Amino acid sequence: MNRLKVPAFRVFCLFAATAALSVPAHGGGGKSADKSPRKPESQPRPTTTKPDRPARPVRSNGRGIATPSAVKATTAGDIQMGAPIQFHNISVVPVLTSRRGPFQKYTLLESGLEAKTIQVRELKGNSGAAQVNSVEVRNRGKEPVYLLGGEMILGGKQDRVIARDTVIAASGKWVEVAVFCVEAGRWRGQNMKFSAGKAMVDVSVRRAAMSGSQSEVWKEVDKKNVLHGTQSATQTYRRTIQNGEVRKKVRPYVQELKSRLPGNPMLAGLVFGVNGKIHVADIFGNPVLFGDLSEKLLSAYVLEALSHQVVPGSKPVSTDAAEQFVGRGRKARSKKVIKSGRARSYRKEADDLIGAETVDEKSGKTLRETYIGK
Repeated sequence: MNRLKVPAFRVFCLFAATAALSVPAHGGGGKSADKSPRKPESQPRPTTTKPDRPARPVRSNGRGIATPSAVKATTAGDIQMGAPIQFHNISVVPVLTSRRGPFQKYTLLESGLEAKTIQVRELKGNSGAAQVNSVEVRNRGKEPVYLLGGEMILGGKQDRVIARDTVIAASGKWVEVAVFCVEAGRWRGQNMKFSAGKAMVDVSVRRAAMSGSQSEVWKEVDKKNVLHGTQSATQTYRRTIQNGEVRKKVRPYVQELKSRLPGNPMLAGLVFGVNGKIHVADIFGNPVLFGDLSEKLLSAYVLEALSHQVVPGSKPVSTDAAEQFVGRGRKARSKKVIKSGRARSYRKEADDLIGAETVDEKSGKTLRETYIGK
């Protein structure tokens, strides 16, 4: 990715940081087996200027849970789609993998920072060397580090989001990592280190990041801050993700959706939709890695759903529709290959989606497939 170069005299007024919803990763985010103010833009609304929030959650009655008899194989052969789970305007279709271990073990961002085996800083740890679209990460642990594309890091000269799935080998060397700024009004900071945001951005911001445009990322951040009433002087996405009222809305939906997911150890991903329309598919090659990140993903999905009105009578995303969406993503032409640490990301695009398949170069195995609807 090309770095965004900004004249020094304009730097302060251009950048603003955004942080993420503080929802702990599954299993405590531990190691896992094989992240001057501008005028806000208005967001289109179907009928009103403010979307309705989903109705209050009710206790699950178990309907819609994927069971062994409800699962069917896709044409790809290595994954299976479960029965759709519908909760108000939210749909999730569970994806199970037929791949078998042993799976590569990875350290995740939160656990590595807590154990002090991972460090994140501005380039060369020097404010004068800092760049908007790059940071450095060092892994001094025993296992490789997996950084989830879309997860937040807070601090430095501005808050950032990891641009794409990245693997950092346990070499103890500083590795440059591509990021996007999510705080357009700050470019200063005494401590060049970062902390974990403990969340990932919603699907709309991820889509903007996948386009490769920093300006599009800022636009989406502005829209979400306006939508949730969390504007700040630095225009940071952190105010949306860590806002107490927003978190109160998100948490019950995450808990309900999680309770309805199949208790199958081979659960490896989800296809997510709102009002019957698919927004994103996240499929991991490693089911344990998915398990450790599932709450972070669900929280981002719910936050996206809160940006849309509830359409009465909307049907859930069907298993067939999810299967076809993923199939189109897998068949899409690869437009670019980008190296990110020890990982290699194959960027794809079709008429109705953009996506990426990320492979760990050492093992040759797929880490995650992501397909986002346009």
